[in-house]
Amino acid sequence: MNPVRYEKITAKQVLNPVKTPAMPFEHSINPYRGCQHGCSFCYARAMHAFLGLNGDDTFQTNILMKENAPEALREQLRKAARSRKGLAGIGRIAIGTATDPYQQAEGRAKLTRGCLEVLTEYPVPLTITTRSPLILRDLDLLRKLPVYAVNISLNTLNRTTWRNFEPGAPSPSKRLETVRALTDAGIPAGIFMAPMLPYITDGRDELEELIATAAEHGALFVMASYLRLSASDVKVWFFETIRRHYPQLVGKYAGLYAASAYAPREYRDPVRRYVDELLELYGLRDMDEEEEAPRPGERAAGAAAPGRSSGKALEIAWEPPAGSPGSACGGCAAARQSAGTPGAAQAVTTAAGTASAEAGMPAEAGAPLALEPDSPPAQLVFTF
Repeated sequence: MNPVRYEKITAKQVLNPVKTPAMPFEHSINPYRGCQHGCSFCYARAMHAFLGLNGDDTFQTNILMKENAPEALREQLRKAARSRKGLAGIGRIAIGTATDPYQQAEGRAKLTRGCLEVLTEYPVPLTITTRSPLILRDLDLLRKLPVYAVNISLNTLNRTTWRNFEPGAPSPSKRLETVRALTDAGIPAGIFMAPMLPYITDGRDELEELIATAAEHGALFVMASYLRLSASDVKVWFFETIRRHYPQLVGKYAGLYAASAYAPREYRDPVRRYVDELLELYGLRDMDEEEEAPRPGERAAGAAAPGRSSGKALEIAWEPPAGSPGSACGGCAAARQSAGTPGAAQAVTTAAGTASAEAGMPAEAGAPLALEPDSPPAQLVFTF
C-alpha cells in the first residue's frame, strides 16, 4: 500500500444541509475526506471521484483535512443563531456520515475535537458515528453537549471478516470496550451494525452473538443496516475484495444485487424480523425510534428502553447452510466471553457491483448523498 499523504484544504463550509427526507438528521459535519480505515464497503469512496481522485486505495492513503473546520463551523453557527429560526433551525447534526471523524489523522489534527469545542458554544443536538476508541479522548466535551447518540460501527466479531473488510479499523473488542466506556460515562451509545453482509455476517448465530455481546458491553441500542451497492467506484473495490477473499460467493452476490443497489426484500425482511426479535430478547432499543436528545445534566447510563418487535413470525429463509460463511459462530457463549475471538468463518462473496451504506446511513435510504461544497484542495502535502 502507498504511504499516507495528508493534504490541507480550506472548506467554504463544514455544516452541510442534508435534504434527503429519510435521513434522521438535518445537517452533517465531516472534517476529513478519505479515511485510513480503508473499509472496502464504504460508500464515501465515490466522493473522492468528485475531487478528481480515485476510489481505490487512494481513498485511504490520500486524506484531505479541512484545516479551518472549527472556524468555518463557528461562523456558520453564529449566523444561524442570529437568524429568524435561531439554532432551532439547524435541527440535528450528524458527525461522521461520510468518513470517520476519529480516524488516525484526528489524533494530531484534532479537527473533530475543535468542532466539538465550537458546539459547546452553540449547543445543537448531535450524533457521532465512528469505529475508533479515540472518541474517548473527548469525553470532557461530550459530557457538555446534547448528544443524541454515539454510534459505534461494528458488523462482526469475527476477526478474519474484520481484517478482510476493514484493514485499518480498530478491532471489534476495542470498539465494544468503547461502548462500555461511553455508557459508563453517561453518554448514550450503541452499535451501528452495518453493513450486514449477506452470507457472511448475517447468519443466525453470528447475529445473536453480536447483539448479545453488545448488550453485555452496555450498548443502549443496535441499528442494523444491510449492504447497499450503488456507485461504480465502490462496486469495483468491494467486489475485488469479494473475489480475493470470498470467491465462492461471487455468484450469489451477483444474483442478489443484479437488479438493485439492495438485496431483494425477500432476502432482507426475514433477517430484519429476526434482528427485531433479538433486540427485544436482549432489551436493546432500535434507534429507528425517535426521541428527544438528552440534555447534559439529565443523562444516566441506566437500563435501555424496551426493543421494538415486529410481531411477525420468524421466517428465516436466509440462513446459510451449515459450514458456509456466517452460518456458525463456533460457540456463541464462549465468544461472548472474549469478544473479537477469531471465528471459523472463511469468506466468500460477491461480484458485480455497487456501493454500500455505512456510517449513519439507514438501510432503506435509496437516495444518493449530496456532496459537500468544499473549495479545491491546496497543494500542501505533509506527513505526520
